[in-house]
Amino acid sequence: MKTDMRIYVIGAGAMGGFYGGLLKRAGYDVSLIDVRKDHVDLINGGGLKVGGVRGEHVIEVPAFTSHEKLAPCDLAIVFTDSNSTRDAAATAKAVLKPDGFAMTLQNGIGNVETLVEALGRERVVAGVTMNSGAHPEPGRSIYTNADMTTIGELDGARSERIVTVAKMLNDAGIETEVVDDPMSYVYGKFVHNCGVNAIAAVTGLRSGEVYRTPELRELQSHVMDEVMQVVKARGWTLSEADPVGKVLSHSKGRFNKPSMMQHVEQGRRTEIDALNGALVREAHALGIAVPYNEALVAIVKGLEKSRRQTLHEAPIDYAKWEAEVASES
Repeated sequence: MKTDMRIYVIGAGAMGGFYGGLLKRAGYDVSLIDVRKDHVDLINGGGLKVGGVRGEHVIEVPAFTSHEKLAPCDLAIVFTDSNSTRDAAATAKAVLKPDGFAMTLQNGIGNVETLVEALGRERVVAGVTMNSGAHPEPGRSIYTNADMTTIGELDGARSERIVTVAKMLNDAGIETEVVDDPMSYVYGKFVHNCGVNAIAAVTGLRSGEVYRTPELRELQSHVMDEVMQVVKARGWTLSEADPVGKVLSHSKGRFNKPSMMQHVEQGRRTEIDALNGALVREAHALGIAVPYNEALVAIVKGLEKSRRQTLHEAPIDYAKWEAEVASES
């Protein structure tokens, strides 16, 4: 597999921004696709600002709001949030060469399946990233914590293309390894995120603060008990031998903002439906009670609505609303 492949990063926010930017800085042919015009205009006008653990850089990288008129590419890296995976899959299908392929490094479950449905199993690579990022403003991405990226072919083969992608990411300063069973890592991170992200989002506390609050430690334990019941019933293989211990270890020492907390703060739709919400759906199908996860999902949905109203919608005239309700009685 050639190393001069053309790469499009679909979704250039917190994670897609620094992945795409650092790949471009390492000398690879990268362009960004993101639907937000203000973000794209700033990148094209003055470069993508990438900060954090790999230093401060302004990287000249082409950015586009649409795939229309773009030349076909060899690799599409999908970094949209899970709510936009179906749209991203359609974009990948439109821009990939006949022998091109897509790679997802997204949170949650269902993303791989959506890409496979659009592209075919042989054109999809699965992976997860334990890195973290932030997107504080348009035109800027921050690499907040360096950790491992894990990728692999769905059939377990150590193909030339997967080795090439790993080399490119390592060249960019993003530590990456190839594994035989990437879905075990997808499910492993799903379990991890179910135990961490929603609790941080609903409390406004970072993982290390959650760990140091006894009542929240107990809540986290109940959430993880339910998650592991579903994992066992579904027969999922996980990358971690002790996933609960891993969540506790992570929570004890990490103080970055999980993506779900960032989305709530920004009044954006979260990925709850691909995380604890997906866990609830799986549990219901299996006849397993998961009341703690159900409660977290409901509270996150309420927070989404509240923050959206506060930040992005006109103020509500509650007195008028009450009068209208009374008149309907």
